[in-house]
Amino acid sequence: MKSQVSIVRCSDYTLDNVRSRVKKSFAHLGGLERFVKKDQQVLIKPNLLSAKDPSRAITTHPSLVQAVVEEVQKIGATPILGDSPGGVERGIRRVWENTKMSEVAGSTKAKLVAFESEGVYEKRTESGKRYFIAKPVVDSDVIISLPKLKTHTLTLMTCAVKNMFGSIPGFRKSEYHRDAPKPGDFAGVIVDIYSLTKPHISLVDAVVCMDGDGPSSGNPKYLGLLLAGIDAVALDMIAAKIMGFKDGEIDITSIAQQRGLGPNSFSQIEILGEKSADIPLAKFVLPSNRFLKLIPKFLLAPIKPLVWVRPGILDGNCTNCNICVDNCPTNSIKKGEKIPYFDYTNCINCMCCHELCPQKAVFLKKSWIAKKIA
Repeated sequence: MKSQVSIVRCSDYTLDNVRSRVKKSFAHLGGLERFVKKDQQVLIKPNLLSAKDPSRAITTHPSLVQAVVEEVQKIGATPILGDSPGGVERGIRRVWENTKMSEVAGSTKAKLVAFESEGVYEKRTESGKRYFIAKPVVDSDVIISLPKLKTHTLTLMTCAVKNMFGSIPGFRKSEYHRDAPKPGDFAGVIVDIYSLTKPHISLVDAVVCMDGDGPSSGNPKYLGLLLAGIDAVALDMIAAKIMGFKDGEIDITSIAQQRGLGPNSFSQIEILGEKSADIPLAKFVLPSNRFLKLIPKFLLAPIKPLVWVRPGILDGNCTNCNICVDNCPTNSIKKGEKIPYFDYTNCINCMCCHELCPQKAVFLKKSWIAKKIA
């Protein structure tokens, strides 16, 4: 049986428009009643990467979250809202306020849950790897994932599979970055976590996406779509194609396919709603360090010491908030008098600093050869 992916046009984030588009997305997949029953607890998991206004296209838009909450409530189920943002030690309430999740909760009476304070369950993959998953993820009867479609300087793209990385509370995420320093290894961690937390349905916010050096320092990119499906791997395959990535370029997708967690080809995916030929393709600016993955390893190996991309700090943008210092998995960023500074000896290029910087002060610094190639 083919994996089904719904594609629906959604021109803007006005609440009434989003409500009708969400309803149509669910209808393509048999209706939300297919997944949610009366009296169940339903975890709605948006992408709440950081405490930023929705206009920045960093987090899932609140109108999409509210529309899904309302659909769950119509069935008679109980929705809760939860995620584990980066740098959350500075206050989850600030994240809820700035991303407008507090407004959604106020309008709908849905409960906001802080994964960091709810406790964890130890879960193991089939291969025996151990992960600590936030209790609301495991305890909920149904999980509805609401990813934001964005580029990503470490994984190239973040969408449906990677959204479940937010099931890991707090500093444990940094530990997984540290223990899996290479992009391919970290992609394996993402797939592990997805295998333990698979949502019942995912609805991707691709109305205004992000391109460039995402997931927080890129630029808003209008696409005007909602993507929905049961199979997050299939969703990621379609999303990557829309963005302009080559087949097999996204490690997360390739590893998930190898483990039998999703389709291996587009012929195994059925598109519902908008047809591929009618999708309003926008030319995405892809991450500036993507070129490293495109160079064959046998060609890259001899010149690797001369071809590097690593994070740096823009003095004029930095406010010395030290979020990068607090969240570096290898303690490679040190407090400075005016701005933090890098000790590249232990830097693993996980790009957590780039991802979490609230001021776009962390940029990708390239060697002169890397600049020529990119």
